[in-house]
Amino acid sequence: MKISTITLAIAITLGATSFTAGAADLDGTINFTGSLTTSTCLIEGKPPGQNLAKKDVDLGGVPIGKLATAGATAGDRGFSITIGGSGDTGCEDGKLARVGFDTSSPLLDTTTGRLNVDAGGATGVQIEVANQDDDKAIHMFTERSHPVVIANHTAVIPLIARYHSLGNPVAGTANSRIGFNVTFD
Repeated sequence: MKISTITLAIAITLGATSFTAGAADLDGTINFTGSLTTSTCLIEGKPPGQNLAKKDVDLGGVPIGKLATAGATAGDRGFSITIGGSGDTGCEDGKLARVGFDTSSPLLDTTTGRLNVDAGGATGVQIEVANQDDDKAIHMFTERSHPVVIANHTAVIPLIARYHSLGNPVAGTANSRIGFNVTFD
């Protein structure tokens, strides 16, 4: 019986020592914050959370000469995501709405935060989305759009889509897509 007690004491001591040594190797702490909301706003007139809202943005034909230099942008097209509506009483006034993007999208370049275009078409370009109020590109892997206040059960989130040159573009179709969601603060 004494051997079992001693063995248990040693095991507990070693376990505590291992945990302490592991904790000493840490470089910092990540704190996660958030909340659950009761907002149930319609998204583009469709129920939320069901992937029913669709948005088409036609970037048109852009001459590759406008995108000859890496970092150049062209083809700006404004578009918006509409949240709620005048009769959407579940869409709470005063809340902030933002658009976020599907970080698991196979077309999302997680380094640049822009969208790759479909294979077999144009090369040397990506599609970026920017906030319309300051024309700042949104890193779609790490950022959401600027917030918009819901008023009268409605919010309109204004955005811009455009081509972004990686250098030496080759002409062809330049289509892409990404899922989005709306978050509320």
